[in-house]
Amino acid sequence: MAGGRCRSRTEIVTGAFVLALSVLCVSAYSDENKVFSPCADTTVRKHDGFTFGLLISRNDSFFAQDKNKNKIQLSPCDKRLNQLASGQVAIFRPKVDEISLLIVNYTQVNPQNFGGNAVVFAGKNFAAVSPPVFLAGQTYRVTSLNLVLNFDKGRLVNLLWKNDKCKSCQHGNSTFVCLVGGQCAVKASQCKDAGGKIDCSLSIQAAFSGTDKYQSVLNSWYQMDNLQQYSLYNLYSNLRSTLRSQFNLFF
Repeated sequence: MAGGRCRSRTEIVTGAFVLALSVLCVSAYSDENKVFSPCADTTVRKHDGFTFGLLISRNDSFFAQDKNKNKIQLSPCDKRLNQLASGQVAIFRPKVDEISLLIVNYTQVNPQNFGGNAVVFAGKNFAAVSPPVFLAGQTYRVTSLNLVLNFDKGRLVNLLWKNDKCKSCQHGNSTFVCLVGGQCAVKASQCKDAGGKIDCSLSIQAAFSGTDKYQSVLNSWYQMDNLQQYSLYNLYSNLRSTLRSQFNLFF
């Protein structure tokens, strides 16, 4: 990457339970976006930081009723939503047009305890919010999601969940199941916090599409889509295990 360098970067974002891990190339460009609240509007260029929120809550808490008593989904930044107090919010700030791995550690947060569903959101007057996505229930736990942040001339216009229609878990492994929405899930009884052996931390692989405020094309989603047969979380875990093994050789 011109003007950049490749290294791994781990950043604690909100408290002790959320990690944002940039696993690919980290640019040397400065961050010119001075907006750090997920409930504020901004426009960004490539390599700026961009702040958005993840809210874990009950599915019905993401909706309000209009004057005709029809359900409408609103951003968690909208004051008309008044049932969010029992939810859990995490704030992330990945670099624009870099593929990032965002991790919610299972030892600190079990999504089932906060309602089991989630949305991501950003903006105020130009608010964008994803559809609710299932994370956890008594039987199953989703541990990996793909998120695309879509921009038009540097302004966020869409937050979209993507999945591979369970291609990554259709290999006869009885630990995983394919949910109706096309998500791979782990049997909750197999998670470490339930006495099992699987790390059920939630990993979100985030990438970008569209154009920045200078109309440069954002193509990290295209790159991530081509890598969908791999899990960035697994790649990171394997690298971490390898480094630990090599380090232990010195002692």
